[in-house]
Formats: sequence, structure tokens, C-alpha cells
Amino acid sequence: MEHRKTPSRNVFVPPSWLVVFTALACAVAAAGIGWLIVDGTGGGGTPAASPTHTATTPAPTKTTATPTPTPTPTPTPTPTPTPTVSRTGIEVSVLNNTGTPGAAGAFSTKVKTAGWTVGGVGNWRGSVPEDTVYYPPGHEAEAKQLGQDVGISRVLPRVDPMRTDRLTIILAGPQ
Repeated sequence: MEHRKTPSRNVFVPPSWLVVFTALACAVAAAGIGWLIVDGTGGGGTPAASPTHTATTPAPTKTTATPTPTPTPTPTPTPTPTPTVSRTGIEVSVLNNTGTPGAAGAFSTKVKTAGWTVGGVGNWRGSVPEDTVYYPPGHEAEAKQLGQDVGISRVLPRVDPMRTDRLTIILAGPQ
């Protein structure tokens, strides 16, 4: 029976703590895999969609009547007076982007009639989708007032190369 003997008598025997630790790790891994299979969430935390899964409605619970609070009257706010905008404090340029010769000149009459000072009339090269009032920083209120006065609802901050000392109207459609 010589063939059953190990050639060298050195055999690796793992320490008992390593054997216990390995067995415990395998048991935890198996339990985790089993939990994922039984739980059905796939690890995402929400149940996987299943055609046989039906939602149940919880049974109604008995509730006690809570007294409804009596509404307190809300004080009526006093209207804040709208500050008046000076129509003479800033000039207005009227620029034509319509392709109709003289449209800016004709429209400038409407601006003057509304009480504004026209500082220039000319043409605008570019593309503007609709009549627009442009304003430099600090003059948004005046631009909104000018738009109301002449019937232009689109009011935007100025763009280059517009002047920074005046409001600019660009006409884009038929007048």
C-alpha cells in the first residue's frame, strides 16, 4: 500500500477560523441570492412587473371627525399705485424691418402722438419675428409703457448694436 502515501509529509491544513469564515460567507451569499429570487425585485427595490400581480385596496379605517377650522377673513390688499413713467426722460428710435419703405417714419408719428420723443428713424438689418420694443438696462418700465402706448406687446432687453441711451422699436410686420 505504498501508492497511497503522500510523497512528502507536508500537507496544508487551513486554520479552523478560515474554514468557519468561508462556510459563513457561502451561507450569507446563498441567503442573499435566495432573498433576491423570493423577493422578486431584482435588487432594484421595487417589485418586478408581473401579469399575475394584482394591487389590493386597503380596507377603510374608522376615522374620527376632525373639526374643520373656521376660515379667518383675509384682509383686502390695498392697491399699490403704479409709478408713472416719464415719457420725456428717454428717446425712442424707430427702425424698419418690414421691407415696406417709410414704415418707421410713419410709425414714429404714432410714437410722438403718445408723448414720446423720437430720437431717430431708420432701417434694421436682421430678422425680428414680430414688432418689439427693446430697452437698455434700467429702462424696462419705460419700455413696457411705450409698448402699451403704441400697441406692441413684445418687450425685450437691448441687443448689440443697439444704443444704450434710448428705447428701440423694431417693426417686423405690416403697420
